[in-house]
Amino acid sequence: MKSLQGLPRLISASVGAPGKARNLPADVQCIQYLFNLIIPKMGFPLAENGKCDGQLVQCISQYQFRHLKYAHPDGVIDPTGRTFNSLIEEAVKVPVKAFPTLRIPSFLNAFGNNQGDAVQATVNVYLDRVRATIEAERRNRQLIMQATCDGGMTLSDTDFQNAATQLGNGISVNVIKAFATIESGGRFGFGPAKLPIIAFEGHHFRKYTNHIYDQAHPLLSYRYKRKAGPQWQVNNKDQVKAWETMATAFALDQEAALMSASWGMFQVMGFNFGSCGYKTVFEFVAALKVNAGNQLKAYLSFCSKSPALMKAMKAKDFTAMAYNYNGEDYGNYDVLMKKAYEEFERKK
Repeated sequence: MKSLQGLPRLISASVGAPGKARNLPADVQCIQYLFNLIIPKMGFPLAENGKCDGQLVQCISQYQFRHLKYAHPDGVIDPTGRTFNSLIEEAVKVPVKAFPTLRIPSFLNAFGNNQGDAVQATVNVYLDRVRATIEAERRNRQLIMQATCDGGMTLSDTDFQNAATQLGNGISVNVIKAFATIESGGRFGFGPAKLPIIAFEGHHFRKYTNHIYDQAHPLLSYRYKRKAGPQWQVNNKDQVKAWETMATAFALDQEAALMSASWGMFQVMGFNFGSCGYKTVFEFVAALKVNAGNQLKAYLSFCSKSPALMKAMKAKDFTAMAYNYNGEDYGNYDVLMKKAYEEFERKK
């Protein structure tokens, strides 16, 4: 569960089947309280006494079997395991009364022991922090999915002419138009939702997250085999799906997600934000979401920082262009670029 990352552990050791779990009293009491919070789903209350008995083990096993679909429940809850994470997911949905939560009237508590209240308060604070983290993640997702386009979704001939003038070095305006055509299919840098055209590259996400999501998210984090492989096809079948993929990856690791996609009319990779004149990938994306003019500006900056690319553009060496812009696995981009360029030349 992403929301638990960065939080201190609620339980310090395993709870459950004797012989398999350590069953420290405070940990056991935490689990008993969590089960009681979601009691309508479980059906029977547990004594919050810090003692692991047959009823608690049965409760854990039934939860694993019914809720998590374990074929062979082990009756154990580990501090960072799937059963614990699931319990927290269910508990945060339950409105919890503010501390203190008194289960035993004080006049019945003969020993004056309020350990139960302290454990409940600790759990309540923990759940509140998880809720706050979930809400922050929701806002962040909303932020990345929010369209901030000012309406400038296309480029004019004048824009392209000015771009060629800015690059200088004798680079043809039709070379720049060919880049826009092949990278994003034309002069549009935005999709139907007024969000930049993107393509999510899971092998980059794998690199920038140190492979930690390979198992849990094989569609988002995978080993590179070939350009536009099967995972890429699923993630980028259309712009709606591409942005859903982005939002999912963004919830796992914001910076890595943004760096792992190509952006806008010229499909500049997020990890190239520095070459595009931005201090962070967040600033890069925020700018490219505004208009096609910013997308062109980022592209021009990227080109100007690559002498080999500039040389290829001047010489109309489409193979060198494709190599320096898209990397060694550039597919048939050189052929497509040459064809697009020649079509623009014929229209002169």
